[in-house]
Amino acid sequence: MAIQAQLYSENLGFSLGGSQEWVDNGCGGFNGSCFNLQQHQQQYMQQLQSQQEQIQGQRNYQNFFLDNSLMGSTLKNSPNYGFSHSLASQFDNQRQEIDQFITLQSERLRLVLQEQRKQQLAALMRKVESKALALLRQKDEEIAKATNRAMELEDFLRKLEMENQAWQRVAKENEAKVMSLNHTIEQIKEKACGIFSEDAESCCDDNMGNREEGTGENRGGGGEGEEDEEDSTSNMVCRGCNSRNSCVLLLPCRHFCSCKACEGFFDHCPVCQTEKKGWIEARIF
Repeated sequence: MAIQAQLYSENLGFSLGGSQEWVDNGCGGFNGSCFNLQQHQQQYMQQLQSQQEQIQGQRNYQNFFLDNSLMGSTLKNSPNYGFSHSLASQFDNQRQEIDQFITLQSERLRLVLQEQRKQQLAALMRKVESKALALLRQKDEEIAKATNRAMELEDFLRKLEMENQAWQRVAKENEAKVMSLNHTIEQIKEKACGIFSEDAESCCDDNMGNREEGTGENRGGGGEGEEDEEDSTSNMVCRGCNSRNSCVLLLPCRHFCSCKACEGFFDHCPVCQTEKKGWIEARIF
């Protein structure tokens, strides 16, 4: 029985040693899938359980053998009682050694499995961190693009606001210019109306004087009166076409010497050759 126990311990050591070598080699390759690792662990646990059952059966057999041997030695009062006692002590020592070996192997297996679990968790964390870093970089790039786009839009809006303000200033300036021109035109019209009224009064006064002189001269002779009437009618004729009556007052010389149709052809006054700045249409009834 001692030889059988020793052989069984050697076989157990070989099987556990193979398991230890399997553990040292990374459980069949740590880079494999978690399913293979769990399968190997289950196989090893089943093997360990079967070995424990065999050891328990051997213990029971040894206990039965010891009980029978002790009973036989007691009944027969044989002198081999010391040998049986030494054999029983050897069995106890072997049993303790086997228990210690199983405990040691179980502790080693627990440590190896714990280390493998740590390595698996570390590898999983590295993968998760790499993916998280990639996602963070992608999000950072998207945020940078969105920030640049927002800055571009802000610059564009700022330019639009500046252009809007510039156009508003131009519109206000143009409005002020229009108002100033309208005011100037109104003033010119008022001045022209005043000048025309003064010229009309002076013309009326001259005509009245000429008429009085004409009446005095007509008493002496009628030829000179007819010549004055011809001169006045010639002064009212347009200097451009010499056919239509003058109805345009040229500015600033204030000469009444053009019709409306011929006004555009005159850059200078045909009477005094003064540069034309403007004109006013006068209606004489």
